Amino acid sequence: MKKTITKLGILLALVSSQLIFSEYTKTIKPKKTKELEITILHINDHHSHLESDKMSLMLEGKPTTVNVGGMTRVAEEIERLRKISKNPLVLHAGDAMTGSLYYTLFEGVADAKMMNQIKFDAVTLGNHEFDGGNRVLKKYLTTLDVPVVSANVTPDDTSELKGEWTPYIIKKIGGEKVGIIGLVVVGKTVASSNPGKDLKFEDERIATQKAVEELTAKGVNKIILLSHAGYDMNLEIAKEVPGIDIIVSGDTHYLLGSQFKEIGWNPVAEYPTKVISKDGNPVYVLEAYNYNYVLGNTKIKFDAYGIVKKIEGTPEVIIGDNLFQRKGEDKKDYTLEGVEKENLIKYIESTNFIKISPENPEAKEILSTYQKEKLELGKQVVGKVEVVIPGGSENRIPNATNPKGSYAASLVTEAFLYKLQSMGTGDVDMFLQNAGGVRTAIPAGEFSYDTGYNLLPFSNTLYVFDMTGEEIKQVMEEAIAYSTKEGGSTGGFPYGAGIRYEATKSGELGTRIKVIEVKDRVTGEWKPLDLTKKYKVGTNSYLAGGKDGWITFGKIKETRGGVDTYIDYAKAFIDYVADKKSITMPETTNVKYDFDK
Repeated sequence: MKKTITKLGILLALVSSQLIFSEYTKTIKPKKTKELEITILHINDHHSHLESDKMSLMLEGKPTTVNVGGMTRVAEEIERLRKISKNPLVLHAGDAMTGSLYYTLFEGVADAKMMNQIKFDAVTLGNHEFDGGNRVLKKYLTTLDVPVVSANVTPDDTSELKGEWTPYIIKKIGGEKVGIIGLVVVGKTVASSNPGKDLKFEDERIATQKAVEELTAKGVNKIILLSHAGYDMNLEIAKEVPGIDIIVSGDTHYLLGSQFKEIGWNPVAEYPTKVISKDGNPVYVLEAYNYNYVLGNTKIKFDAYGIVKKIEGTPEVIIGDNLFQRKGEDKKDYTLEGVEKENLIKYIESTNFIKISPENPEAKEILSTYQKEKLELGKQVVGKVEVVIPGGSENRIPNATNPKGSYAASLVTEAFLYKLQSMGTGDVDMFLQNAGGVRTAIPAGEFSYDTGYNLLPFSNTLYVFDMTGEEIKQVMEEAIAYSTKEGGSTGGFPYGAGIRYEATKSGELGTRIKVIEVKDRVTGEWKPLDLTKKYKVGTNSYLAGGKDGWITFGKIKETRGGVDTYIDYAKAFIDYVADKKSITMPETTNVKYDFDK
């Protein structure tokens, strides 16, 4: 009898879901309209990288140093493509801010001015747009003269951000309606940024579905999702939410396109990536790496029902026209000239994915107004780095290639503990830091302000808590759990000075850390963490708010508070380098992490 009921229930559920789905799909693709051809040009995650970066690429099979990216060159290439492309649509998939001294000094204004020059057709919000809270986001949006879309972030009626963006826009292109929906990743933004409490976030899938339904009700059958939800989540949205045709992705910094292997880069998938939605129609996901290095370029043909019937994508790595260097037999750099340079340029022109671009004159002029101030401070050298100190996203969590993890993050914690112990009573026992707050490796050579702010680009201060050993263990367990779980962020992984630990990847919350030891301030001896003892713990103000999965920090701040020193943490590290005059790789990261278990 139970089996019969179960089967009947399943049958009724299937019939019900089929009826609902059938009815739903009728609204997904409205009545027949007209065919349409468009070209999508797109970037994402430029993170205030307004200038080109020197980089070695494999060109003609040889390591060749060139200038890669830069907003002025991207602006010029977009202007060129606009003139020759059919119905161009220029889009930015979020995270315009945070990542260089331009953000630190100008809080998104320089980025906005450059984006205005490019004249993006639409921009969405990324999680890092919220790093500076409502004040900085408002400053950025007020300067930005570009349509901003985000369907799953809603300001309260009293919020200063009310009316600064809309869930979507409808553009008339070639006489046809094209809908562009915006989306931001929720979990990471709420846990790992600083959005105001007057902002409400909605699940990515639910918000997208609502927006699609509204657009189709308005007769739109060609829909683009401009989504800063990350490549992997966007694949899921493509499968689960019918009615979307194109997803322009950001957040994950993924390089797409197998052709990039030729220059020594490692793409994660093809460009575009094809997904079949639950309505049986194709959805194509596009993402263009990061830092203005790559410009996405996709030609799309929609049929009269709004379904993509043809797509051709050619993302371009943008390089400068003013630097071509290789190493000679004497291991010294030399600039290519004559026949060698001519042959290289012919090779580049023979590809369809490397573009030599000059700087756009108007964009260059705009940048120069900010560049002068940035350069004056940034170029000041305060010390030197003996060897490259590994860090950045690829070294956040110990792995088979680098079993010790981020030496850069470890050195940063040492610097911050050094700073706190040189102040007042000097009774701070340890410093805890998230790997994601240390954005790059530390390059060998001269260490300048620019290097320091690229390394530590966020507007954080040094913060101090009084904590029990039990609370310290708990917050570290939380950090490991958050950095390894689905939907979390590797940036939450913990590093420390004055504290060391051993942990495993697997296990329930509270069981991963096997050993924790604390370095005695007076004797320098390592002793087991005493769960009942009170310690003074330094961290950054971002983590102090419970961000990046460090929940216990946030609870302590709310219940009994802590001390904000108001010391800028990037400046604290710069001062450390200046004091030491020379820094090198730490002997250890204070982490033993079994990433296989």
